[in-house]
Amino acid sequence: MSGPSANIRGKLDARSREVLDAVVRLHSETGRPVSSGLVSRFLTDSPSPATIRTVMKQLEQDGYLDQPHTSAGRLPTDAGFRVYVDGLATAWPLNRFDLPAGMVETVRRETDGSDPQSEIRELAKLLSLLTRNISIVVGPSADGIRVAHLECYPRSGRRVLMVMILDNGQVTTRLADLDADYPPAVVAKAAGLLVERLTGRSLGELRGERHPTLDLMRTPATRCAASLTRASLELMDEVEEAEVEMDGVAQVLEDPDFQDAEPLKALIRFLESPREIRAALQRMYLLDREPFGVWIGAENPLGSLRRFSVITGTIELAEGQGLLAVLGPRRLPYQRTFQGLEILRHFRGRPYRAAH
Repeated sequence: MSGPSANIRGKLDARSREVLDAVVRLHSETGRPVSSGLVSRFLTDSPSPATIRTVMKQLEQDGYLDQPHTSAGRLPTDAGFRVYVDGLATAWPLNRFDLPAGMVETVRRETDGSDPQSEIRELAKLLSLLTRNISIVVGPSADGIRVAHLECYPRSGRRVLMVMILDNGQVTTRLADLDADYPPAVVAKAAGLLVERLTGRSLGELRGERHPTLDLMRTPATRCAASLTRASLELMDEVEEAEVEMDGVAQVLEDPDFQDAEPLKALIRFLESPREIRAALQRMYLLDREPFGVWIGAENPLGSLRRFSVITGTIELAEGQGLLAVLGPRRLPYQRTFQGLEILRHFRGRPYRAAH
């Protein structure tokens, strides 16, 4: 459960980690710079305020904290947030089953007796409720869908009606224009060659082939098959892309962290493009296939979103593997987000233990 940066938590002693964790948690709650006095009141077994000030100054010199103004408190840097997140990751194998009772109850309340709706839409709503940030759910990629059957019906002139049936039940049709007039028997033979080549193969595999019939001998049937192949690739492009649902955008945009004009514009542009969202989350998944990928600020491979944090994960849906993401300011409630993702990934509709 980590992003691409190395685990640097081990470089800090126990006192420094305790103070840094306190600063991160307090800043995440308030959104404000954190003073040494606030840290002193927050810690159960607190050292003296002078000791805390010394530790915070050293953390600032080491790049884990930042002081926006001379008289102000301190804020966690990307490195400071990373140390905190890596600490959560270390303890997660033991803590993942102890989920807050309130979050568990939210899932029960929102799913029991609800009207039937898109599974992905419901997941996006739940994830936003659980994490209190922008949630994004991407359905299974169309690239994994396989061709179950293909039919070709000659029409007038050079036109052929193509009907493609996919293994998820989706049916797409297209009127193809052939490159020449072919007798019906030739079209039928060409269709047979094409069916043999396409049936049972995934759309992703087929889209990666520019000319899947080039190795065939040049005959009228193979020339016709090549023409039909080009039309079939266009037909595949018309298959509906993976469904994208999101929730929580309006409430998050009211957060002070989103008031800076340029990052806000970048965020809105990103959220307006389902295609960009799909491509971005698939890219992030390939970069980090841990249970959760955590991308903090400048670690984010999406240049336009480097003022924010993104946490990604996968989920098994009825039609295959989907992607989950939570997007928010760098002071994202990381522990709560991990817990929300865990509930949806492993415990939705199954027995689990809630912490009280």
